[in-house]
Amino acid sequence: MTAATTTIRRPPSWLTRTLFKPGNLLPAGVWMFMAFFQAFNSSFPPSPSTIGLVVINTVALVLFMVRRDPTKLGSKSDLVIALTGTFMVSLLHDKKSLENADVFPTVLQIVGLLGWGWALTSLGRSFGIVAADRGLVQHGPYRFIRHPIYAFEALFFLGYLAAVPTPRSAVIIGVWIVFQCLRIVREERIIEGYETYTNNVRWRLIPFIW
Repeated sequence: MTAATTTIRRPPSWLTRTLFKPGNLLPAGVWMFMAFFQAFNSSFPPSPSTIGLVVINTVALVLFMVRRDPTKLGSKSDLVIALTGTFMVSLLHDKKSLENADVFPTVLQIVGLLGWGWALTSLGRSFGIVAADRGLVQHGPYRFIRHPIYAFEALFFLGYLAAVPTPRSAVIIGVWIVFQCLRIVREERIIEGYETYTNNVRWRLIPFIW
């Protein structure tokens, strides 16, 4: 009698290398903590928008873990801008406001989440936090505006502000918008081939406005 042998395939080397890189693991851990911190500070049971936000952050976390190595990386000031722009909204607390939100804010948030997910999956392994060149993406929503992730994020958080119209929410989201706009300008200076891309796709966030 002979025992059947099976060959166990090893995962691709790039996957092993990226998953166990310290530069990936530590920020990913912080990101996971911030995402669940925001969820736990929400009402229970959580609102659909809160659940969607956790799902989106989970997708972003996975893409962050397997992102490509950059050919060019931003400065330390880019790091500060990117971290502030990414995690500033984790300071929002909806309490029970989102649970009883009107239809209009809820629709804004749902559309924002769907577009945000579309943009994230289109960006794929070119995704990152700090301004860097991981390859220019021109498909999906990137055919229409240059920064669809930020655009749909903004739509989501404007829906949040409509549902939770407090001074705290307005200040946090206002500061977040300023840092996201700074992020946009810094990113466009780093990615190779971006000048040609801007000739094909004119608008950054909002067609016919900016």
